[in-house]
Amino acid sequence: MGEPSETERIETEQSAWVSPPGMELKPRSAYLWKVRVWDNHGQDSGWSEPQRFGTGLLGDRWRADWVGDGGAVELFETAPARYFRRNLIIDTPPVRARLYVSAKGLVEPWINGKAVTNDLFVPGWPDYRRRLFYVSYDVTELLQEGDNTLGMVLGDGWYSGTMIPRHQFGREPRFAAFLDLMDADGNVATINSGEEWRWTDEGPIRMNSIYHGETYDARMELVDWCAPGAADGSWKPVTTRSGRHTPQAFTARLSPPVRRIETLQPKAVEEREPGVHIYDLGQNMVGWVRLKVKAKKGQQIRLRFTEMLNADGSLHTENLRKAKSTATYVAKGEGVEVWEPRFTYFGFRYVELSGVEEPLEDAIEGVVIHSDLPRRGHFECSDPMLNQLYSNTLWSQKGNFLELPTDCPQRDERTGWTGDAQVFAPTALYNMEAGAFYRQWLYSLRDGLRDSPNGGFPDVAPLTGFGFGSAGWSEAGFIVPWTVYLHTGDKRVLEESLPTIQHALEIMAAQSPDGLRISPATWGDWLSPGYPRYKSPPRQDLIGTAYYARAADIAARIADELGRPELAASNRALRDQAKGAYQKAYIEGNGVVADDVQTSYFLTLGFDLASDTQKGSVEDNLLRVIAEKDNHLATGFLGTPLIMPVLTEMGRTDLAYTILKQTSYPGWLYTVKNGATTIWERWDSWTPEDGFHPHNMNSFNHYAYGSVVGWFYSDIAGLQPLPEAPGWKRFRVAPKPGGGLSHASASLETPYGTAASNWRIEDERMKLSVTVPANSIAEIILPTDDWESVMLNGDLVESGIEGIELESGTHNFDFSIR
Repeated sequence: MGEPSETERIETEQSAWVSPPGMELKPRSAYLWKVRVWDNHGQDSGWSEPQRFGTGLLGDRWRADWVGDGGAVELFETAPARYFRRNLIIDTPPVRARLYVSAKGLVEPWINGKAVTNDLFVPGWPDYRRRLFYVSYDVTELLQEGDNTLGMVLGDGWYSGTMIPRHQFGREPRFAAFLDLMDADGNVATINSGEEWRWTDEGPIRMNSIYHGETYDARMELVDWCAPGAADGSWKPVTTRSGRHTPQAFTARLSPPVRRIETLQPKAVEEREPGVHIYDLGQNMVGWVRLKVKAKKGQQIRLRFTEMLNADGSLHTENLRKAKSTATYVAKGEGVEVWEPRFTYFGFRYVELSGVEEPLEDAIEGVVIHSDLPRRGHFECSDPMLNQLYSNTLWSQKGNFLELPTDCPQRDERTGWTGDAQVFAPTALYNMEAGAFYRQWLYSLRDGLRDSPNGGFPDVAPLTGFGFGSAGWSEAGFIVPWTVYLHTGDKRVLEESLPTIQHALEIMAAQSPDGLRISPATWGDWLSPGYPRYKSPPRQDLIGTAYYARAADIAARIADELGRPELAASNRALRDQAKGAYQKAYIEGNGVVADDVQTSYFLTLGFDLASDTQKGSVEDNLLRVIAEKDNHLATGFLGTPLIMPVLTEMGRTDLAYTILKQTSYPGWLYTVKNGATTIWERWDSWTPEDGFHPHNMNSFNHYAYGSVVGWFYSDIAGLQPLPEAPGWKRFRVAPKPGGGLSHASASLETPYGTAASNWRIEDERMKLSVTVPANSIAEIILPTDDWESVMLNGDLVESGIEGIELESGTHNFDFSIR
């Protein structure tokens, strides 16, 4: 700790992302901080209680070597976890000790017989070709004077584990770690990982795989393997590689890690046959189960995980494809044994327990895991089916926000599909504090950029195959940073993204010499109903040009925000060129858009691609194609997120509600009516008539179609961020009642406090309550033009209200509208 210093007072109306001027942080250091604020009357809050934070490398070099067992996981094999340890003598306990850990694979650090952290899947999943994550932990209380033992349990994880294609990143998992010990005089001694470590694979984790599961033999548990001064005579020497000259960048994690978040109890259990029991958790979830058994020594207990059951009550496993999704526990035969996996996870509602004739009453407990993102928003309304759809979306976000935004959590995929991520980002940022989560994932998205005529941002990040530059997918590199900024106000995500965004835009411009873009690949309007994969309209060039215009528009906005007006003008010119080319190529004189399907019109209107003279007829044709589908949606991954915003902008919230509330196929509430507890990948993933979709690419936990929930917040309840004031410094409250709802409410934890909108219809009057947090401004738009019917806080309002100035603090406004 250095000498205390006080930064100068900053005059600003901002309450978030304020950087103290002149404060230079040192790498690998600990700081205490406190703050005081003044209100608009000059009233001083007084100093806050001191808080602590630590810094990472901050550009300092990595100091430790890579440690491994010298072996390599062979193709299609699964491997046991490796246990590593080293003994260490400490003469004087440090006043502060900090452990820094990185891994190619997953690592679980231990000190003196205790796990260092409850964090899971440490240190995370970067694009290992370009980047390595590291984490650090304060371990002062775990060390002691004299003998100490450091331990690491190393799993394959995403680095060398079984995925498609195999060995995408490497074949030999390793870890690198160093321990900083500070004495009372502030001197720091660093102990680096190296040849002093020893290893064994004769531990209880006999198999570990993200996709296949885990096998644990309790008879092989290593008792006191990490106890102080543990003997390691039978353990083998490690192999080391230099970590000081690693070509990849070492990057501190930004996102909260994966953790155990909650537990679920089974709702029902059925004995299928002697020794085979199926448990229903009642909720499609992601994680694993905590198993509690009483069994004989060597008795094998098997757990299998699925999302759905077949008609005969057996597990439906076809949609898992090559993922085995199985956990096996071999009992040690010592009373009641409790176990849960560590280096795998499952997407499931149903668990089959076999190998136990009479399970304990509490044999199974669901353990829900995901990235530990605080809940940000809440929504509730008078329609139970809409509430269930909201819940389904939230649960799909929980299950797929596991280290990165994955497409699905159960089959042999579980990758960061960029198209899924970009369409869902607005909803995700309403539901959870996901800014740092996305900012970390954007490292992988930028790392995967291919610099070639057929390149661009990748279709999945981290890059594990598939394509580049696919329309609607690669634009995640533009859309996600902008959406994060809009909801958080954190300008760093724009600063980090702009150079790569400009590079990607140059690639797109080269693919679009006349403004029409033929993207190198496309997934189309993925899984729109009634069409086979890859063949759903609109056609590739229409989608490519629409998203090119959208990307150029966002790039211009970002350049403006970062004070780059010339760059903004250049990007806007590309947008204008693409927009003009789109109008000529795809919009006919009568307003019919090419392919004449819903998504063609939603892209045209949602991305503002029609001219002023074309817009009215384009809207008329959109209403026609919706009516031709009996007011049902007919859209896939790209068209669906635009349905509600476009119809709302057209003044047709009545039609938006009608589409939303359809309970027949295809539609959101069709899945709710058929028992969904998460969002399905397909509108017809299961139907009463045909059962499961015949294709095995069929997830029951896929958040993309849950993008509609953003409209629940923004328009049903009416909480809307404003681009001119990112981060909810200013926001709009504009509820749009309809759909037969009698009430709806939403609240959001903004950087300035809780914002909320709550409306209710009683006795033919709408009562609206709005909460505005301190030091923020709300623009309230009431759903009426008749001001003579409006009352504010009990008083009649005869005209519009403008410029209300209030004392500091959170304020509530209660409106009554006839």
